[in-house]
Amino acid sequence: MKKLESLCYFANYLSKMGLIVGSEGNISIRDKEGFWITPSGKIKENLKPKEIAFVNWEGEFLKGIPSSEWGMHLEIYRKNSSAHAIVHSHPTYLLVLNLLGFTFKNFSLFEAQYFFKEKIKIIPPLPPGSFELWDKVSEESINSKVLILSNHGLVVWEKDLETAVNLSIIFEKLCKIEYFKKLVEEV
Repeated sequence: MKKLESLCYFANYLSKMGLIVGSEGNISIRDKEGFWITPSGKIKENLKPKEIAFVNWEGEFLKGIPSSEWGMHLEIYRKNSSAHAIVHSHPTYLLVLNLLGFTFKNFSLFEAQYFFKEKIKIIPPLPPGSFELWDKVSEESINSKVLILSNHGLVVWEKDLETAVNLSIIFEKLCKIEYFKKLVEEV
């Protein structure tokens, strides 16, 4: 599958899985001269390859208007040469657990230990699209591929888009289990 078609396919897939809704969230793929990223203000479920934006390594928009979080993607790629794909989603159960004060350190299912061996970083609440957010996330991305943006969402970077999408989906599943476990424990 070609890069732009893959980006559209996985944006659509994340929409169907409920990890991104409407125009929120963004995903990108590294390229030689920069990176391809989902555009600003577009519903991810309907994206076409011609709508995907391109940002070069100097931060110039060479094609389209990228997501408002383009700078976060740029800085993660700059600081992690092995990052070839980034998924920024807004998973419902992760956000609910975050708002309830869950630490994301002790999940009940074994998958957490298998899929998330490294430390999960929690970024303090920072304004979406801000330089402060971009800087903090990219700095923490040096030590972790999985970053929770408090009151905002999830960022996962990986060697390829399918792996980043898969980790995002599995992380949300683990959060869903923890949420329902909390409900049952409170009854």
